[in-house]
Amino acid sequence: MEMSVVTTGQGRVRGHAVHPEVRGFFGIPYAAAPVGRLRWRPPEPPAAWAGIREADRFGPDPIQPAGLRVSRAPARSEDCLYLNIWAPRQWRAGGWPVMVWSCGGAFTTGGGAFVEEDPARLAAKGAVVVSFNIRLNILGFFAHAALSAESPHGASGNYGLMDQAAALRWVRENIAAFNGDSGRITFFGEFAGATCGLLLLASPLVKRPYDRAILMSPGSFSTLLQLEEAERHGAALGATVEAMRAIPAEQLLAKITSLPPVRPSLWLARPLRPIMDGWFLTTQEPLSAGNFDAVPAIIGTNEDEGRFFAPRMGVRTVEDYKGFVRSIFGPATGAALAHYPVSGDGDVPAMFAAIFADRGFNLPIDGLARAFARGGADLYRYVYTYRQGDRNQPPTHAEEIGVLMDTLPHVRPGDAVMADMMARYWLSFAEKGNPNGSGQATWPGYTEGDGLYLRLDLPVTTGKDWRAPHLDFMAAHSSD
Repeated sequence: MEMSVVTTGQGRVRGHAVHPEVRGFFGIPYAAAPVGRLRWRPPEPPAAWAGIREADRFGPDPIQPAGLRVSRAPARSEDCLYLNIWAPRQWRAGGWPVMVWSCGGAFTTGGGAFVEEDPARLAAKGAVVVSFNIRLNILGFFAHAALSAESPHGASGNYGLMDQAAALRWVRENIAAFNGDSGRITFFGEFAGATCGLLLLASPLVKRPYDRAILMSPGSFSTLLQLEEAERHGAALGATVEAMRAIPAEQLLAKITSLPPVRPSLWLARPLRPIMDGWFLTTQEPLSAGNFDAVPAIIGTNEDEGRFFAPRMGVRTVEDYKGFVRSIFGPATGAALAHYPVSGDGDVPAMFAAIFADRGFNLPIDGLARAFARGGADLYRYVYTYRQGDRNQPPTHAEEIGVLMDTLPHVRPGDAVMADMMARYWLSFAEKGNPNGSGQATWPGYTEGDGLYLRLDLPVTTGKDWRAPHLDFMAAHSSD
């Protein structure tokens, strides 16, 4: 039995071949267009349609800065709440496991149609894979006193999180029609995309949005900005809801520069990000304090996360570096420079990247893993160290995505091996909640006491307590 036309809760959609073994259903609305009176409001259900909707093209990307990633979407638009489904053409009794992809982008950029994140090959190996858009930046995470006043909950902001909850709810309700198992939904995401999914587990309004999670470089989990602070930041945009809703979306994006500047950081509470609004999120530290409903999870990071961020942070000389170290460690600056030493300007990029990665990724991910373990969830940790293609440096932030999706050229034989190995680990976890499978190196489970992780490289090895001496020092002496 092969699907061509599928009936959803809103109407019928017709898919198309995107791979010899996969049919794609693109541009399906999971919520009403968040435009006009629905700008800066929780997502509403999508309208039904008559006849058959041709699902052969992606919906528009969310409004965001142009040119950062290659997308197959036809445009960028405020009308962006669409999802895409890649389903194996072969019918399977009981349904395929479902994997819902949430891309990164610092809550500022993102979408479900990026070329390097095409999951067709992953789906062909045995899963129904879903991608989706949410509202981003000023349209997705903007708080303002006037918006809070008109809300029956006295809250504003977090609209992008609400979109993600709506997308996952749509998947739970409709994916069986695409031969997906609605009782085996694995959320997998990168950086801010992973953090959004994590925050859903902490919301009192969202119950079991998914069954398992694969959290790829989820980043720092700072104390969330409180609603009142976020409202003060947004006040410069305008005084009335009517005036702000009248601003065209692209102009609205440009007006971000009119708001008070925000210090770039992965660990400071900041506006235009998820906030503690008192309704959707009700605690300031939902993740670091373990205030969430843990599910079985894989959590990991890349070997050199910080190198991706280093060039944009303006730390280039020894003096710049010492000032940065002082801002984090204060009175422990001398000891910190012993842990992260530089002897000249040439040492600064690598050592800055190491500190940035430890403070922004490795330390909080270590704490997150412990929180999951304390919550009783089965947990598996990894560190990705494989150098794909002709790269001669340790992998930095997000470099593993194209390997997992198998969208990068195979420059050397190991590239195909690594792509297949990662996919099989991920798919095995989606299938049964355990990444181990036939022919794969054993991936040990993580417990708070042993700190075991899998080193994703060729050959695969296991390790214990990734960067423990540095993280112990960071935990004892760093501040926000």
